[in-house]
Amino acid sequence: MIRRLSIKLRVTLWYAALLVLMCALLFAGIQWITRATEEEYVRSTLDSAATVIMDELEYEHGRLEVDEDTLNDVPNVYAALFSMDEKLIYGRIYADLPFEEGVLRQTESGGHSWYVLDRRMHYETRDDVWLRLYSSTDASWSARLSSLRYGFWTLPMLIAVALAGGWLLTARAFRPVKRMTALAASIADGSDLSRRIGGHGGSQDELHALARTFDGMLDRLEKAFRREQRFTSDVAHELRTPLNAIATQCEFGLSREGAQEKDAALEKILEKNGEMDALVRQLLLIARAESGQMPMDDDCEIDGMLAGIVEDLQPVAQERGMSIALEAVPFARRGNRALLARAFVNLIDNAIRYGREGGRVAVQLRREGGGAVVTVEDDGPGLPEGMEDRVFERFWRADPSRSTPGTGIGLSIVRSVAEAHGGSVRAENRPEGGARFELWL
Repeated sequence: MIRRLSIKLRVTLWYAALLVLMCALLFAGIQWITRATEEEYVRSTLDSAATVIMDELEYEHGRLEVDEDTLNDVPNVYAALFSMDEKLIYGRIYADLPFEEGVLRQTESGGHSWYVLDRRMHYETRDDVWLRLYSSTDASWSARLSSLRYGFWTLPMLIAVALAGGWLLTARAFRPVKRMTALAASIADGSDLSRRIGGHGGSQDELHALARTFDGMLDRLEKAFRREQRFTSDVAHELRTPLNAIATQCEFGLSREGAQEKDAALEKILEKNGEMDALVRQLLLIARAESGQMPMDDDCEIDGMLAGIVEDLQPVAQERGMSIALEAVPFARRGNRALLARAFVNLIDNAIRYGREGGRVAVQLRREGGGAVVTVEDDGPGLPEGMEDRVFERFWRADPSRSTPGTGIGLSIVRSVAEAHGGSVRAENRPEGGARFELWL
């Protein structure tokens, strides 16, 4: 049944039960201490009375002289004398209780409860006698009974206060959870990811930490959602151009009767199909890299890979009158060889495409910390001011006219590959001109 209750109510009940249990234990402890203190006080009183009486009683003329004033001199203490065969010599209170030296006991006599302490009076020339001392427990029992009645009256009040206080405390403590629940319900359809829980200020408790984590998760979801919206829009835009071109060429080919014109239209269609195929392949590569579906168990010698890629791209650079210089230290790591090669090719090809014609591309591999950094520099016009981070967005191009060939996702692949290998990539402008890209592994 308790599992069907809300967490707030369960916490309140547990809190109230624990508080009541602690108070009950405290009350029982006080009762025990009070009783122990009382018994110690009674024992001390009866011991003192026994000492006084034993000093005063003595045998005279062969018989024990009993002075009633001496026996009744101690307040609230009653004395009785017994022979060794347990016959009453003197006393008004009699309890049918075996004699036991120095042991404080309780007994009933005459409708009252008594503390009893026995002391043996030893005489060298006469028979020993028992001195029995009584002290009433009525006063102490009345006090304990009064405290018990007080406890029974206050216990319901304590339970009520504990429940009310626990409910208020848990309501305040679970307020962030309530806000999270309401917020999650309000954005369940994904239509408004801009709302946040907020209100946690500088609090460091676990629930407010959860609220901050939830807000951070919503921040990431909103950014991812907007990226995907922009990505979908960009993909539709990028695919519309070749699709329109294919449709136009189909109409052109169908409207012509000459074989040469039809062949030219088919060649154009094939070209645009190749562009779309390349775009789709690169998008799949990004998706697989970001989802961790690519194996990462190749032994990759980064310096050797860069040397091979630079050698392959030298002819491309020479077409623009450019040269590629490589400076690399030995470095190897495990990863995906195909992904890393694609990232290096994209970086160097990007430098060739946007570098100064007749200029120079510098590729460097150096160790840094526990990893390595691959740097690619060109001496072209550099990146637009303030756009250093946007160059890694899908389909973003520094050339708004899109006159430069390419799909606009080459650097996005570089970033995805770097992150898939636990690294990062950044871009900046060189002080002397041109752009610098650094890929950290």
